[in-house]
Amino acid sequence: MAGVDYWHSATADGGDLYLTRFGLPFARQLQPDNWLPDAWFNRHSRRLRGTSAIYRTPTKPVDGRSLDLIVRFSRVGQELPIDTITRDQFTHASFNSPFEEFGAAMELRRARVGPQRRRILLKQPLAIYSPGRRVPLWQSGRDAGQMAAKQARLPGAPLDLHRSYLLVYGWIKGIDVQEAVDRFVVQGSSPVEALRGTVAEVEAELAEAGWRVIDMKPAHIIVRFGRDGRFRRRREGRLVYALIDYELLERL
Repeated sequence: MAGVDYWHSATADGGDLYLTRFGLPFARQLQPDNWLPDAWFNRHSRRLRGTSAIYRTPTKPVDGRSLDLIVRFSRVGQELPIDTITRDQFTHASFNSPFEEFGAAMELRRARVGPQRRRILLKQPLAIYSPGRRVPLWQSGRDAGQMAAKQARLPGAPLDLHRSYLLVYGWIKGIDVQEAVDRFVVQGSSPVEALRGTVAEVEAELAEAGWRVIDMKPAHIIVRFGRDGRFRRRREGRLVYALIDYELLERL
């Protein structure tokens, strides 16, 4: 679906688990019973910065190994909480469905940019989990017309208007730009310059690759520091970063 192969299995709660090629080697850790039960999730998860419901959590140890996961509840079919200017500029915008999002992320992972064939780093898409419990439309906040349009775009995708979808990614090390500027002195620039300049640099590289993120924010960009107190860069001067939010990732 959307250029991604999945290994599907039914879960004990009557739900569905879709593993990607990155998630398949960790199929046992990614079983929902090993990271989602309330007693485990409430104790071990940490909500991350952002407007969506996104969490970092470890799995239970399985075969002596635990994984650090990023878990986000899909907002497909919900209204975009973005400002009027952005809404007027991107009248077509809508949250990606889980399968659209994984497809876009996988395609961007494969992209090579410029003469140096640079890679844009992203989290590894591991799994999509849809619990078996159905929720009423008023509780999900979804628009039936939007969901129908998503289904028409990907006829083979198993989208259900009344079920939730959780996207599971691998954790990626680093610190987001907003937190970096809030916590540290970024050498060579003011906080405002660091925020605006970094976002503009990432947006330009994405555009060079043929992509964009509507409503890009500093919190969507993970960076690392060099010994000189500046953001790390490649030899040719390009910023070393990872993009971590794909809800509104789309082709130009």
